[in-house]
Amino acid sequence: MRSTWLEKGKRWVSGCRFGRARIPGRPNTSETGMKGELLAYAFLKRQGYRIVAHRYRSRSGEIDLIGWDGDILAFIEVKYRRNRLYGGPEEAVDRFKQRQICRAAADYRRGLRRQAAAWRFDIVGIQGSWQDPEVFVIKDAFREPERGGW
Repeated sequence: MRSTWLEKGKRWVSGCRFGRARIPGRPNTSETGMKGELLAYAFLKRQGYRIVAHRYRSRSGEIDLIGWDGDILAFIEVKYRRNRLYGGPEEAVDRFKQRQICRAAADYRRGLRRQAAAWRFDIVGIQGSWQDPEVFVIKDAFREPERGGW
């Protein structure tokens, strides 16, 4: 039986990760993301956050962490950079990503039993080596367009 172009494409895609060759010894992006989110989770717990969701997904996008900082619901994006050669972790959250996070946050808020009176968008930046990382949080890093952002 002859393969269709779709079957050939599926076989080709399954053999590689989004068209990139895997470098032996280096973790892939999902491993790095999970490691960063666990480090951010521990850091935020020490800062007093109460994390209620991890890797929340909706049709609109994904939010790495969601937690309460006192009475404020925080939607948290985690970014890791080995060095500042291409900018810091906070600079990696561009307008497109901000819009995606805002839409996913709106989906999450719609599903809450009790509406949050206040919410904000935080960025946790991680940079340096995994053995001695520098971790920082930027509270209220960006705003929704309806609330004075972009």
